[in-house]
Amino acid sequence: MSRKETVIASILIVLFGAGMHFVHHMPFFNHFWGYIFPVTESVMAHMKMVFYPMLLLGIYLVISRKDIKEFGAPLLGGLAVMIPMAAVFFSYWVFVRHEILVLDIIIYTAAMIGAVLLAKRWRKSRFVRRMWPLWIAVAVIGIVLTGYLTYHAPDWLIFAEI
Repeated sequence: MSRKETVIASILIVLFGAGMHFVHHMPFFNHFWGYIFPVTESVMAHMKMVFYPMLLLGIYLVISRKDIKEFGAPLLGGLAVMIPMAAVFFSYWVFVRHEILVLDIIIYTAAMIGAVLLAKRWRKSRFVRRMWPLWIAVAVIGIVLTGYLTYHAPDWLIFAEI
């Protein structure tokens, strides 16, 4: 991706992901949409807001470049930022015991920009490109898990309403 594409992708992905947060308040929202969009204010909901935009970036790159090997880098970039993002959310939540919207936005934006930059860096990796079937399997597993865990979440802190 060129520098211009990287900036545009970062902006669009941050806006799309942040917009995902508010879909459950819309009148058209139903049980089906809950498998994709967040339905609670939890760390897992914020992880969905990373996973799906980066998945869409991977699909966009495959279609625009006509190369299935482009799929893995965005997915991997998104997965790579989920753990540090969750750690930062938990770290501040332990101290304040409630969400701070401005801080949530800063953390999310930084994570998404980091994911796009990692994807840009890893797009040329021979390992990432060669393993494209694995990344497709990871995406399918991620879709199934995030969907299932939306309505059948275990009693773990990551799924707890913050």
